[in-house]
Amino acid sequence: MRDKILGTIGTRTIVAAITFLVWILNARLLGPENVGTISLIVFSIAILQLLTNFFSGAALIYYAPRAGVGPLLFPAYIWNVAISFLGIVLLWLLARINPAFELIPGNFLPEVFLLTVIISCTSVNFNLMLGLEKVKQFNYLSLLQVALLVLILMFFTLFLNYREVRAYIFAMGISWVVTFIAGIRFFIPLAGRKPVSSRKSLFRNILRFGSFVQVANIFQTFNYRLSLKFADLFLGRAAVGILSVGMALAEGLWIISRSISTVQFSRLSNEPDFGRSVKITLILTKITGIVTTGAMILLLLIPDSFFQAIFTHQFAGLKVIIVSLSFGIIILSVSMILSGFFSGINKPYHNTISSATGFVFTCVLGWLLIPAWGLAGAGIAASVSYTAATLYQLLVFIRLAKLKPSDLLLKKAEVSEFVGELRNAMVKNK
Repeated sequence: MRDKILGTIGTRTIVAAITFLVWILNARLLGPENVGTISLIVFSIAILQLLTNFFSGAALIYYAPRAGVGPLLFPAYIWNVAISFLGIVLLWLLARINPAFELIPGNFLPEVFLLTVIISCTSVNFNLMLGLEKVKQFNYLSLLQVALLVLILMFFTLFLNYREVRAYIFAMGISWVVTFIAGIRFFIPLAGRKPVSSRKSLFRNILRFGSFVQVANIFQTFNYRLSLKFADLFLGRAAVGILSVGMALAEGLWIISRSISTVQFSRLSNEPDFGRSVKITLILTKITGIVTTGAMILLLLIPDSFFQAIFTHQFAGLKVIIVSLSFGIIILSVSMILSGFFSGINKPYHNTISSATGFVFTCVLGWLLIPAWGLAGAGIAASVSYTAATLYQLLVFIRLAKLKPSDLLLKKAEVSEFVGELRNAMVKNK
């Protein structure tokens, strides 16, 4: 498992570096208002994916090794198209009822619908790969998508001098279409294997599993991004752009936890030994928290003038956002590992309760603090929300695993075991 973690961290580090370049291009060439519009478009796509992922999200990772690719692939595609259409209609109706509920800015409904379909169908490919523990293929395709995104964006903005929001939309669409085509080729030889006795029973189980996971993801996504809508309402579209860049910089530290939790969930979904699952999660939780803390300290040492030099003076105040988010970023890195544990042992409802707890704090504090304290209020609200959600997960994990307080301390033997396996993985990959 450690070699897969290494590969995933390496890939995600490259992906993060390329994504950072995309943020720089957007900030310097499009300005904070257009960056804010792009952030709300991405938020809208994320909301629609929450609906498609009831069937084609984490449940596919869990059921891929149990049912095979054949019964899952094309039903998931069909589901995604149908639900994306229903979701876009729902968002349109909400905007007509009350303009405050409008999440898709401008006249971008068709683009959001098409992007949601192709991104969600590509995510089906990704999730099935993870379920089959084809982590290397998953990493290659993830890298392909962001590499194409930045190259196409540079072509539009620098070569063609087309510096509009749709330049980013076109780049997104083309990159995801190519990635989808590259991924589907992997599944063609597998599509007919491992038939199941009852598709109806299989789909019912997938939706039941997916419902717990996705309700959690719905709450969590709003925990992450509802502050963007509050900022749009109270502070204006340019503030959304500044906040989104600040959040992206701080959340870049989740490379480690997201990489580890991705491999962890894939591994635990195939792990029958509960004690082994606890041991894996305990070590990864400690390592993740410590490494993320160290990375955050380094990020906090960077002055705001450095960020202004990169993103232009229009994005002044990014340091304030990062400082206010710092504790929440660290604590949620631990939450990601615990979420992978609960999903991997088929108890995803704990993630649902955790995310719902955080969502309450996000709504209340976001509404109160953002108008009063501006962008710093958004960071503080997020940190409190993340802390409340993680504390619930940690308490449940301690109870289920029957841990003592001393078990939560990182031991020398655990560090030696982790480092040793990483060293073996690096030797193996040479």
